[in-house]
Amino acid sequence: MAIFLTQNGEPEEFGLAYNDNAYVIKTTNYTPTVRFKVSILPETYPVEPVVGIVRVYPTRAEDGGTVYLDRAFFDPSRFLQSYVEGYTNIEGASHNGFFTNNKTHKEYLLFIQEEEKDANGVYVGGDLIFTNLKSVWNGVRNEIEWLDFDYTNYTINTFSTTKKFLTDSPRTIKIDSAQSHQLSFIVNERYGANQYNIKAYSGYNGTGSLIADGVVTNNIAANQDWSSRYFRIPVGTYDIGNIDPSLYTDSLLGTTPSTALTGAASYTIHLEDNTNAQTSEKVTFNINQTCSKYNEVRVHFLNRLGGYDAFNFYMKSIHQTDIKKDKYDQQHHDWTGWSYDYSKKSRGATDYNVSLNKKLTVNTDYLTEEESLWMEDLITSPNAYIEESNELIAVNLDARKIQRKTSLNDKLMQYTFELSYSIKNRRQRG
Repeated sequence: MAIFLTQNGEPEEFGLAYNDNAYVIKTTNYTPTVRFKVSILPETYPVEPVVGIVRVYPTRAEDGGTVYLDRAFFDPSRFLQSYVEGYTNIEGASHNGFFTNNKTHKEYLLFIQEEEKDANGVYVGGDLIFTNLKSVWNGVRNEIEWLDFDYTNYTINTFSTTKKFLTDSPRTIKIDSAQSHQLSFIVNERYGANQYNIKAYSGYNGTGSLIADGVVTNNIAANQDWSSRYFRIPVGTYDIGNIDPSLYTDSLLGTTPSTALTGAASYTIHLEDNTNAQTSEKVTFNINQTCSKYNEVRVHFLNRLGGYDAFNFYMKSIHQTDIKKDKYDQQHHDWTGWSYDYSKKSRGATDYNVSLNKKLTVNTDYLTEEESLWMEDLITSPNAYIEESNELIAVNLDARKIQRKTSLNDKLMQYTFELSYSIKNRRQRG
């Protein structure tokens, strides 16, 4: 007996955990009772236990008039999804600049064994194979978009100005002073993300005088195992000011992390290798310097590609509290043995189990076409936080639908969303 994977019968080296990661298994000794035992093994097996074991049977298929009876398919995605999740954090003073995103991905391989019944009708093991190691991360593409998805657009390695961060956000982002922002990425070459570059400018959109030209060293980059391939870098105005000064160098203008953005209206971020060559696309941040009569609300949210984006709602926000109460009627008379009566202070209807759910209605300012498309990613996100005083507070996005707005149809594009705080409050018994 012999088993093997068919041509194109396995997923790519990197994949999205919430899209297809299918294998096609073939046997050269097909019988109506043959089956395949598939064990999903973590990279560190046997230190970590088996992820799951399933048995699959050959399924009839037809392609171009040819009928196949000798092959089966299996997709481990549902097993692997339970091992990946989104993660973000606002780092404190003297932070490292680069952080591994080890909760966002899972490496695995398959151990596949053919099984056939013996003379007594009992299944026994036969030929076996191990597949190549694969990696999935906590991302998803819409079904049609998935058909054209190319993971190599997102793997950082050698010189490139187009390799992407894990986001669909506009590449020009508005941010206020003292706010956090994260960029996530995958690197599959040892020094592909040796550092990132910060260029600060006196004008918006990377124009005007150059104020700072610094690099932040990745002190994890020398490793080459799977735990050092998925990264996030905190690159908001708050984050840059709190980088460990020993990891920051500006040999041209002599700035430090705390002075890099002083007087800046914008700044750009891109990754570099150990020869200072650019290895990623450039992201531009415009620092908002316009005073508003409203207090902006900044929301961080898990995007479709597994990174975290952030967006400021600059217009009017409304706070409200939904109150839920249970109630019962109690006897308002008192029996003392001497009298059966009540007073003005006696209570009949009584509240209990009082819960409070804080909600927040937020409004965008006028958006660009690109920002308008991005709003669907925000409102469908399963994981969101409000940034308050450089801390993250969990919220839920309550919308059940969103209308895509365009400049052609809607001229001026604005959105209103409702957020509810994830932790409910309670009141005590009376």
